Amino acid sequence: MEDAERLQRIEWILAEIQELLDEGAVIIVEGMKDRFALNELGISGQIMLASHPPLLCFAEEISRKADTVIILTDWDSKGNEMANKIFKYLRASGTKPNARLRGRLKKLVQKEIKEVENIDTYIQTLRHKVCRC
Repeated sequence: MEDAERLQRIEWILAEIQELLDEGAVIIVEGMKDRFALNELGISGQIMLASHPPLLCFAEEISRKADTVIILTDWDSKGNEMANKIFKYLRASGTKPNARLRGRLKKLVQKEIKEVENIDTYIQTLRHKVCRC
């Protein structure tokens, strides 16, 4: 896939994430650096940190705040495990977890980056390659 197409697809996903946040969804990331990277890309809304275990209590807290939750943990083994647990706990709490966007983003970036915290610099690099700016 060409860089321009990859960049466009990533930006569509980020726009979809922002749209869901605007509608009241909550996004779950692993840590402060992840939140900062998303903020740098213009993503704003309720971004919750999953860095405070136990995850079951965290998921129950989130389920009281939102009906739709976007899971956006890292693409490494720890992040995958965390995403699976959070997904399971949220469903058990009656909340609609969205891991689809994480999966789509993962397919586009996992060869280059493994952490959400690096997505802003990765996108900047892609934009530079595409625009030759």
